Amino acid sequence: MIRVLHLSVVHRQDDPRIYERECRTLSEAGYQVMYMAPGAEERRDDVGVVLAPLPQRSRSTRFLSSREIVRALLRLRPHVVHAHDPELLTLFPAIRKLVPRLVYDMHEYVPEAVAGKPYIPSRIRPVASRTTAVAQRSLAALGSGVVVVTEDQLAALGPKPALRLVLPNYPRVERFEGAEPVPELAADPRLKLVYVGSLSRARGCTMMLDVMERLSPDEAVLYLGGTFNDPALELEVGERLALGLADRVTLLGRIPPPELPRYLAAADVVWVPSQPDRQYSHPTIPTKLLEGMTMGLAALVSDMPGRGELVREEGCGVAVPPGVEGHLDGLRRLLAGRADLAEMGARGRSAVERLYSWEATQGDLVDFYGSLCAGLA
Repeated sequence: MIRVLHLSVVHRQDDPRIYERECRTLSEAGYQVMYMAPGAEERRDDVGVVLAPLPQRSRSTRFLSSREIVRALLRLRPHVVHAHDPELLTLFPAIRKLVPRLVYDMHEYVPEAVAGKPYIPSRIRPVASRTTAVAQRSLAALGSGVVVVTEDQLAALGPKPALRLVLPNYPRVERFEGAEPVPELAADPRLKLVYVGSLSRARGCTMMLDVMERLSPDEAVLYLGGTFNDPALELEVGERLALGLADRVTLLGRIPPPELPRYLAAADVVWVPSQPDRQYSHPTIPTKLLEGMTMGLAALVSDMPGRGELVREEGCGVAVPPGVEGHLDGLRRLLAGRADLAEMGARGRSAVERLYSWEATQGDLVDFYGSLCAGLA
């Protein structure tokens, strides 16, 4: 049996892309799969995926996890290492002789993401972004294959590795079946909006508050799920809620993936207010949009590449200019047409089932692994 080790020093043990979709699908396809992640609870799940812990370290000390990783490689002797963080590419030169196949899973537009990191001083972000681009390109070329979320991400890589897979972040629909809404959230008679994800300016956190300030308290309520990417932003949001928004904006904190369907089921509209920047201006379909659609929610999205076209084509919500005025207008249109929200949601759910589900695409990952591991068995 081919042994596969998925690795992350950034993502959690319950990360939906890594654990729920990739690891479990490969285990069900007959691979022996282990996922090592910071602070993971050591166990074997119901389909045979083994979870194993790495130490939980700060951003500046993650590189120290390389010691535990190398020890694990020497002990486990995996046929495949599937790395989910750009930081782990630095291990590729050292472990090429230990592991027959190396895979880099590129979750985002990495150089663009680095250019927007709040913890990097603004004056050095351009240099950090360019350096990251060069390092990623050269180190990924040492691998045996690469997995990306969108076709456009491949432009950041050179001609190697030749084996490539575009694997979108589509939700596993079965995970959302039969979810019972969180009662205290569902009971609110106002239009219920939900946003779940990283709470950052680029993803529209402060813009949503600007919009909510311009509505009357009895019109709508916003449920914000997720963690802040910047302590200063968290402080700012807390102050704004204390000064008058707490009656229409509720912070939910991080929502564990198994609980997400219940929170979405309590809402009417999934809000995806991404703002134009180097990362979010690329074509992409946000996973949180698709998860909301899976639960039958209408959508309110910034009219940006990928998401705007989907919402218009499927008639499942409203796509608006990404600023405050655009989203305020879109929200008022949804308020005026609340009777139509259920039909919008039904069209969104149908679109996911037909085109945007993990169930419809998981075979691509199995085929990729078949090519990757040819000659190993």
